[in-house]
Amino acid sequence: MENLNQNVQPIAEKTVKGPKALFWYLTLFFSLGITAFNTGGIWFQYINKWLPQEVTGGIVTTAFNQSALKFNIASLLVATPLFFVFSYLIRKALSRNQLDPKNKIRVWITYVILFLAIAIAVGDLIATVYRVLDGDYTLRFLLKALSILIIVSWIFTYYWLEIRSEKSLAESQVPKTMAIITAAVIAVSFIGSFFIVDSPAVSRARAFDQTRINNLNEIKYAVENHYRQSGVVPDTLDQLREQNIYLNLTDPKTQKPYQYNVKSDEEFELCAEFETSNREITDRQDYAYGPGFLHDQGLDCLEFNIPLDLKNEIKPVPVR
Repeated sequence: MENLNQNVQPIAEKTVKGPKALFWYLTLFFSLGITAFNTGGIWFQYINKWLPQEVTGGIVTTAFNQSALKFNIASLLVATPLFFVFSYLIRKALSRNQLDPKNKIRVWITYVILFLAIAIAVGDLIATVYRVLDGDYTLRFLLKALSILIIVSWIFTYYWLEIRSEKSLAESQVPKTMAIITAAVIAVSFIGSFFIVDSPAVSRARAFDQTRINNLNEIKYAVENHYRQSGVVPDTLDQLREQNIYLNLTDPKTQKPYQYNVKSDEEFELCAEFETSNREITDRQDYAYGPGFLHDQGLDCLEFNIPLDLKNEIKPVPVR
């Protein structure tokens, strides 16, 4: 009897219950949500890349977004290993009878997952019908709706099979096979995303170029404000310092001043040395200031005219 008690005690100490079981299942639930959401997000960006136009709010837009894709990649890189680790721990504990299949935490979390899967599927179908009625019955949107249905149906099937049998995770090969397929699909989606996402070096170069665009846009408005007060554009950018001492007149990387050329009393151009081109609008969802700020790689000059409404304002007699 003493030996039997010695054998039982280690098993009892390893039993997963209470706070530990809650921690395991909450972590599984949280990482599952992030993994599923961002896998779908990567699929969406594939669709946005290959089928760039969609109808949103009654207008046609382009939706490929580098920032969203990078967030999806980062999320999968962190959350997916966590999901598979805790899935393995739970499966292993069930197979060793260290976790009770009737554990209330397990049952509640599983049914919450099933409910959310149904809720998302219903919401997806409602959105699909609405968007079709709104004119977006294109292949791209139908593929997005199908992507959501595939993911939530897969999750629902897995956890429905699990909850139907107390020994499904411990003995059945179906959940294990589905887990392997899931890992393969996520891996392919993750690796494939690197073929359409900008490298860190390109992203940094684009960030510097966007800063240059921001600076040129501020200078443009400063020139227009000078015109409003004097009736002509300034001869040099230094004249703008008197009105705005915080104006950025130099390149954020080289610290060289931006080039400014006066074409006439109502025309001017601003030049900067750009590291990339933003002509590919479908790849620049965060493109900020419209076609007047399209630029090529290298030294490029952007020409501007004083807006017509500003010309029609009452101004003092032009004095240089």
